[in-house]
Amino acid sequence: MSGVTIIDVTFVDAEQGTEFLKLKLPLRGLPEVQASMTLGKDTWLVVDRVDDLAKSTCRLFLRKAELVNAHAILFSLPTVADVIPEEVVAGGSLTDALRLHEDDWLQLELRPEGIDVRGELASIREVLTHQREGAGFKKLHLRKQFPSPFAGRGLRREKLRELFGTERPVAWKSGTAPLKDCFAFTLPDGTSLYGQAREGEVIALGMTARIALSLLPQAVLIDWCFPP
Repeated sequence: MSGVTIIDVTFVDAEQGTEFLKLKLPLRGLPEVQASMTLGKDTWLVVDRVDDLAKSTCRLFLRKAELVNAHAILFSLPTVADVIPEEVVAGGSLTDALRLHEDDWLQLELRPEGIDVRGELASIREVLTHQREGAGFKKLHLRKQFPSPFAGRGLRREKLRELFGTERPVAWKSGTAPLKDCFAFTLPDGTSLYGQAREGEVIALGMTARIALSLLPQAVLIDWCFPP
């Protein structure tokens, strides 16, 4: 899995209608509309964002903000996965694709029994306890341990097809192509089971809702944003 997608970002002064800066930046981490960001000594409010992932470009329309403390910018989540999938370079069908926001990747994660996640959970609890400010967090925890927890466990992608039926592609909400080697299955209650494989071997699994999954008894569901 690769977490780095570099695109050309153009910064536009929304009031003047003029471009004032062009940079190559990682797609993940670019601010959404209504977020604020600091450029030099100035703080700007993002009033619009236009992505063209087919051309690997993004245009950010900014309005200069007054009296905004850059240190007051908060994260909306206490934790995110450090590594996320990349899109298929050649594109592909997005019919019936499961659409996810990049920061939602594996927030509800299935992990094999026996993997020690106490360190990760302790770091997230520290953020929840000491870094909360209002509706957000001053810091977040990047989950770096065991990015491919099912690797070497012998769980094959075709086994999931036998258990859960028709497979669907997975894509980012703003994406124009499926995610590489990713898949999703719709469970009877409408919840999606999704994940990523490498050469047919499942390496990571997540879910879109908290439900018991009796067909995978060897897996434990972890809600990273609300640790036990």
